[in-house]
Amino acid sequence: MGVRNLAELAHRVDDLVGRDGDVDLALALLTHQQAVASDPRPRPGDKSVYRRRFDEEFPGLALRIGVLPTIRGYVVQPRNRGSVAFTFADLFAGIGGFHLALGHAGGRCVFASEWDTNARVTYAVNHGIVPFGDIRLLTRNGDRDRPSAEIKGDLPTADVIAAGFPCQPFSLAGVSSRNHHGKEHGLRCDTQGTLFHDIVLLAEALKPKVLLLENVKNLASHDGGNTIRVIRDEIESAGYTVFPSNFDERGWAVVDSQAVSAQRRKRVYMVCVRNEISRRLGPFTMPDFGFERPASTLREVIDLDTSMTDDEKFDRFGISERLWRSHLERDRRHWERANGFSTNFMYDLDQPAPTLVARYFKDGKDCLIVDPTRRGRPPRMLTPRECAILQTFPERFLIPEAKSVAYKQFGNSITVEVARRIAKQIASYLRPVIGTSGGRSR
Repeated sequence: MGVRNLAELAHRVDDLVGRDGDVDLALALLTHQQAVASDPRPRPGDKSVYRRRFDEEFPGLALRIGVLPTIRGYVVQPRNRGSVAFTFADLFAGIGGFHLALGHAGGRCVFASEWDTNARVTYAVNHGIVPFGDIRLLTRNGDRDRPSAEIKGDLPTADVIAAGFPCQPFSLAGVSSRNHHGKEHGLRCDTQGTLFHDIVLLAEALKPKVLLLENVKNLASHDGGNTIRVIRDEIESAGYTVFPSNFDERGWAVVDSQAVSAQRRKRVYMVCVRNEISRRLGPFTMPDFGFERPASTLREVIDLDTSMTDDEKFDRFGISERLWRSHLERDRRHWERANGFSTNFMYDLDQPAPTLVARYFKDGKDCLIVDPTRRGRPPRMLTPRECAILQTFPERFLIPEAKSVAYKQFGNSITVEVARRIAKQIASYLRPVIGTSGGRSR
């Protein structure tokens, strides 16, 4: 029986992943099933792209899957769309914030990688690309780095590599938590922190013209500035110049999302240009993200989500009475200790929201909307659609049904409009060195 719509596709993927634990395999099976129904010639294991039926039933979605010859997994095999401004690879891709931004600027994705299963499903149904899983399968042989030639042989080249590399080891919350538990953090972390090294390995192997990197605000100050110095040294050793270059200025490379959305979200954005290109084209200039007042307010975001009434939002996303009392009691203890911590009860909606975080699904304490009718109802959490609006995702973006999954995905995402403006600047900057077919240097 064929898949009739996107909702059924997502449901069938969830079902297969639940039984098999392999989203790549699940999506490949679904895609192959559709192909066989319309064209019996492809066989499992072929490097053909099984997309004819998907092109017919889901215009613009077409899951593009190709089997790597040496590694179990799938990479993008994009169809030829004609002229493009540049090509890009999307690492630590999450649900595709960079994909949306770079695509809007004229880019075409040639590879994506993400290790979270739920995020890969969301990415696939929204962008038509199944992300590869753990990037370390491409960059390492156990504890050893793979040679650049081997990495290059398994991956397509790209003009831009974008990566919001895992930020938990660098974040303020992550540092304090790891210090408390006696764990390593930053580049000393044995898990996520070292994933930055994989970006460097890919840059050395594929030699993209630009690296577009995003991380938390605390990156610049972590470990007294030693972490960012190590990162800069690694990037420069790989043959790149880091922009912005005013490294000693307060707030270096930090962009506040209030310039483009109703969210106070500060993140570091670095654009790293290959040395020979920066020498030819001059320094890269970041867009201006200054602002006199926030671009919009939380009230405007709430009004934009018309999928349900305010009462329905409180019914579906209101916290329990017990959790409400727990927040109030914890706030009382914090006030007595004068430690500055408190629950973000949003009484004033005519201001931006606090930073959306991945842990929001746990108790909502980072942003709780107070009942404006004063009926005594507990406050509510943001709806997943309101989270999407805060992160400037388009209205057409398909959101997971599971609230906890949606909250985590949007909390981990970039603010798309920030990246879109940077991507537009990158496309303009690279135009003199890229041909009209994308990726062909002049």
